[in-house]
Amino acid sequence: MENEQFASAVYKLIEEKANSNTLIQGLTGLVGFPFTLIADGATVFTHYGAMLNEIRALKGYGPVTTDVIKPILTSISSEILFDLVADKVLGQIPLIGIYFNVICAKTMTWRLGILFAMLAKRGEGFDGDDMSVLARKIRTRFPQSDAITFKQPDYDVFSMLLSEA
Repeated sequence: MENEQFASAVYKLIEEKANSNTLIQGLTGLVGFPFTLIADGATVFTHYGAMLNEIRALKGYGPVTTDVIKPILTSISSEILFDLVADKVLGQIPLIGIYFNVICAKTMTWRLGILFAMLAKRGEGFDGDDMSVLARKIRTRFPQSDAITFKQPDYDVFSMLLSEA
Protein backbone atom coordinates (compact mmCIF):
# COMPACT_ATOMS: atom_id res chain seq x y z
CA MET A 1 0.00 0.00 0.00
CA GLU A 2 1.26 3.46 -0.96
CA ASN A 3 2.44 5.66 1.96
CA GLU A 4 -0.31 8.27 1.54
CA GLN A 5 -3.02 5.62 1.20
CA PHE A 6 -1.61 3.83 4.25
CA ALA A 7 -1.59 7.06 6.30
CA SER A 8 -5.16 7.91 5.29
CA ALA A 9 -6.48 4.41 6.05
CA VAL A 10 -4.69 4.28 9.41
CA TYR A 11 -5.92 7.74 10.42
CA LYS A 12 -9.53 6.70 9.78
CA LEU A 13 -8.99 3.39 11.61
CA ILE A 14 -7.52 5.07 14.70
CA GLU A 15 -10.32 7.62 14.72
CA GLU A 16 -12.93 4.83 14.63
CA LYS A 17 -11.20 2.88 17.41
CA ALA A 18 -10.80 6.04 19.53
CA ASN A 19 -14.48 6.90 19.19
CA SER A 20 -15.55 3.37 20.06
CA ASN A 21 -13.13 3.15 23.00
CA THR A 22 -14.32 6.54 24.24
CA LEU A 23 -17.92 5.35 24.29
CA ILE A 24 -17.06 2.18 26.21
CA GLN A 25 -14.80 3.94 28.71
CA GLY A 26 -17.30 6.76 29.22
CA LEU A 27 -20.11 4.33 29.98
CA THR A 28 -18.03 2.47 32.55
CA GLY A 29 -17.18 5.82 34.13
CA LEU A 30 -20.84 6.10 35.10
CA VAL A 31 -20.45 3.24 37.54
CA GLY A 32 -16.75 3.41 38.40
CA PHE A 33 -14.72 0.62 39.98
CA PRO A 34 -14.50 -2.35 39.16
CA PHE A 35 -16.24 -1.86 35.80
CA THR A 36 -13.61 0.58 34.59
CA LEU A 37 -10.86 -1.97 35.21
CA ILE A 38 -12.81 -4.68 33.41
CA ALA A 39 -13.27 -2.38 30.41
CA ASP A 40 -9.56 -1.47 30.44
CA GLY A 41 -8.58 -5.13 30.34
CA ALA A 42 -11.03 -5.87 27.57
CA THR A 43 -9.86 -2.99 25.36
CA VAL A 44 -6.36 -4.44 25.22
CA PHE A 45 -7.89 -7.22 23.13
CA THR A 46 -10.96 -5.62 21.54
CA HIS A 47 -9.34 -2.33 20.54
CA TYR A 48 -5.57 -2.22 20.85
CA GLY A 49 -4.84 -5.76 19.66
CA ALA A 50 -7.42 -5.54 16.91
CA MET A 51 -6.07 -2.14 15.84
CA LEU A 52 -2.50 -3.45 15.70
CA ASN A 53 -3.57 -6.36 13.49
CA GLU A 54 -5.72 -4.16 11.24
CA ILE A 55 -2.84 -1.73 10.76
CA ARG A 56 -0.43 -4.59 10.06
CA ALA A 57 -2.89 -6.04 7.52
CA LEU A 58 -2.79 -2.74 5.60
CA LYS A 59 0.93 -3.41 5.07
CA GLY A 60 0.29 -7.05 4.19
CA TYR A 61 1.59 -8.47 7.49
CA GLY A 62 -0.10 -11.29 9.34
CA PRO A 63 -1.82 -10.93 12.69
CA VAL A 64 0.02 -11.15 15.98
CA THR A 65 -1.20 -13.06 18.99
CA THR A 66 -2.58 -11.26 22.02
CA ASP A 67 0.53 -12.11 24.05
CA VAL A 68 2.49 -9.71 21.78
CA ILE A 69 0.37 -6.74 22.89
CA LYS A 70 1.37 -6.89 26.57
CA PRO A 71 5.14 -6.62 25.89
CA ILE A 72 4.47 -3.65 23.60
CA LEU A 73 2.51 -1.87 26.32
CA THR A 74 5.16 -2.78 28.90
CA SER A 75 8.01 -1.43 26.75
CA ILE A 76 6.28 1.95 26.42
CA SER A 77 4.75 2.16 29.89
CA SER A 78 6.99 5.04 30.99
CA GLU A 79 5.81 7.06 27.98
CA ILE A 80 2.13 6.52 28.77
CA LEU A 81 2.49 6.61 32.55
CA PHE A 82 0.44 9.77 33.16
CA ASP A 83 -2.38 8.45 30.98
CA LEU A 84 -2.36 5.19 32.92
CA VAL A 85 -2.27 6.88 36.33
CA ALA A 86 -5.00 9.39 35.47
CA ASP A 87 -7.14 6.60 34.04
CA LYS A 88 -6.58 4.21 36.96
CA VAL A 89 -6.97 6.76 39.78
CA LEU A 90 -9.29 9.51 38.56
CA GLY A 91 -11.25 7.26 36.23
CA GLN A 92 -12.44 5.03 39.08
CA ILE A 93 -14.62 7.71 40.64
CA PRO A 94 -18.26 7.30 39.54
CA LEU A 95 -19.53 10.11 37.30
CA ILE A 96 -16.43 12.32 37.69
CA GLY A 97 -14.40 9.47 36.22
CA ILE A 98 -16.31 9.69 32.94
CA TYR A 99 -14.29 12.71 31.83
CA PHE A 100 -10.93 11.14 32.68
CA ASN A 101 -11.89 7.79 31.17
CA VAL A 102 -12.85 9.50 27.92
CA ILE A 103 -9.73 11.67 27.73
CA CYS A 104 -7.40 8.78 28.57
CA ALA A 105 -9.16 6.41 26.15
CA LYS A 106 -8.78 8.85 23.26
CA THR A 107 -5.19 9.70 24.12
CA MET A 108 -4.14 6.07 24.54
CA THR A 109 -5.89 4.95 21.37
CA TRP A 110 -4.28 7.69 19.29
CA ARG A 111 -0.81 7.23 20.80
CA LEU A 112 -0.91 3.47 20.38
CA GLY A 113 -2.40 3.71 16.90
CA ILE A 114 0.34 6.06 15.76
CA LEU A 115 2.95 3.78 17.33
CA PHE A 116 1.48 0.70 15.64
CA ALA A 117 1.47 2.53 12.28
CA MET A 118 5.10 3.62 12.73
CA LEU A 119 6.09 0.07 13.64
CA ALA A 120 4.26 -1.32 10.60
CA LYS A 121 6.13 1.12 8.37
CA ARG A 122 9.41 -0.24 9.78
CA GLY A 123 8.61 -3.84 8.94
CA GLU A 124 6.97 -6.95 10.27
CA GLY A 125 9.02 -7.45 13.48
CA PHE A 126 9.11 -5.54 16.76
CA ASP A 127 12.07 -4.12 18.65
CA GLY A 128 11.52 -3.01 22.25
CA ASP A 129 14.12 -0.24 22.00
CA ASP A 130 12.50 1.07 18.82
CA MET A 131 9.12 1.10 20.50
CA SER A 132 10.41 3.21 23.39
CA VAL A 133 12.07 5.71 21.04
CA LEU A 134 8.97 5.98 18.86
CA ALA A 135 6.66 6.27 21.88
CA ARG A 136 8.82 9.10 23.26
CA LYS A 137 8.70 10.86 19.88
CA ILE A 138 4.92 10.53 19.78
CA ARG A 139 4.56 11.84 23.34
CA THR A 140 6.75 14.89 22.68
CA ARG A 141 5.09 15.70 19.37
CA PHE A 142 1.55 14.73 20.27
CA PRO A 143 -0.46 17.96 20.21
CA GLN A 144 -1.51 18.02 23.86
CA SER A 145 -1.77 21.50 25.32
CA ASP A 146 -2.13 20.24 28.87
CA ALA A 147 -2.51 17.00 30.78
CA ILE A 148 -6.28 16.97 31.19
CA THR A 149 -7.51 17.85 27.71
CA PHE A 150 -7.42 16.03 24.42
CA LYS A 151 -6.89 17.37 20.96
CA GLN A 152 -6.97 14.86 18.13
CA PRO A 153 -3.93 15.25 15.90
CA ASP A 154 -4.87 16.78 12.59
CA TYR A 155 -4.03 14.74 9.55
CA ASP A 156 -0.90 16.75 8.68
CA VAL A 157 0.62 16.23 12.14
CA PHE A 158 -0.27 12.54 11.98
CA SER A 159 1.24 12.19 8.51
CA MET A 160 4.41 13.96 9.65
CA LEU A 161 4.80 11.54 12.57
CA LEU A 162 4.38 8.56 10.23
CA SER A 163 6.96 9.94 7.83
CA GLU A 164 9.48 9.96 10.68
CA ALA A 165 9.04 6.24 11.37
